[in-house]
Amino acid sequence: MKKVAFIIPYFGRFNNYFPLFLESCAHNPDCDWLIFTDDRRAFSCPPNVIIHYMSFAEMQAMVQSKFDFPIALERPYKLCDFKPAYGYIFEEYLTGYTAWGHCDTDLIFGRIRDFISEQDIRDYDKIGIFGHCTVFRNDEENNRIFLQPLNGHSRYREVYTDRKNHSFDEEFKDSINTIFESCGKRIRTTEYQANIYTKSSDFRLTSWDPVERCYHNEKLKRAIFVWDDGILSRYWIERGELQKQEYLYIHMQARPMDVRLEKMENVQRFKIIPNTFEALEVEEISVDNFAHIRSKYFNLHYFRLRSKNLWVKIKKKVGLAY
Repeated sequence: MKKVAFIIPYFGRFNNYFPLFLESCAHNPDCDWLIFTDDRRAFSCPPNVIIHYMSFAEMQAMVQSKFDFPIALERPYKLCDFKPAYGYIFEEYLTGYTAWGHCDTDLIFGRIRDFISEQDIRDYDKIGIFGHCTVFRNDEENNRIFLQPLNGHSRYREVYTDRKNHSFDEEFKDSINTIFESCGKRIRTTEYQANIYTKSSDFRLTSWDPVERCYHNEKLKRAIFVWDDGILSRYWIERGELQKQEYLYIHMQARPMDVRLEKMENVQRFKIIPNTFEALEVEEISVDNFAHIRSKYFNLHYFRLRSKNLWVKIKKKVGLAY
């Protein structure tokens, strides 16, 4: 598969498991990651991860230079709304790439080429519907679809002049997906990621129903994720049989994670459970030893999330947040 370039503007400190994210990138040589950041800590980046150091003020100026009206980009989180425009904003960095994408850093990639092929890029204008990871075919027309009107008005201008976040990068609420649909563009909505449901202390997967256009959350089951030499898989027991499913990536949804590994560079295999990265206890997972593999640690994720959300609501109520 020809190269795909993932564009990541990130300002502030990367999370504590960023080296594991980089390790998962290293096992996907068919893709590059172009990271624009002010975090100058010394990370061991593989050759396909290219760091461009800049301040957030410089990023604001770069984005503003692409538009002839004053944009509202007061804080890094607002960059989420600009993700659909990255093919236009960063076009000088994308020469020679077949496709480009955007992704978050609170995820661990599996083997991308098993889920996104060269044929997929030819068949679809857009692969994925979420802000945490989406791929676009790289051509001038496709990179400017976000500029198209929606329901007779300039949706992108409405979003880019408002300091509030509009989730313009995902779902179908007058978002980039709605615009692609209105323009008759082809979107692959099939999901291959393990998207962790936020409102649970355990790892329950949540998935988007493209017909009903809503999320469905799975029932809780005892399972573990294992990243093994670039392949991300989930294991569980069903009707006495060991089940295994491979994923494109696991998305932690900004969930705090402990790292209980001796090293995070050149690591060959690790386990991912709530809320920890650690070594797998066995050489090979089987029906006989699965019950002896730790599947989670006690954590207060749900309660911390509810407390945080309550605090945000209070600040919004008194006008201290937006």
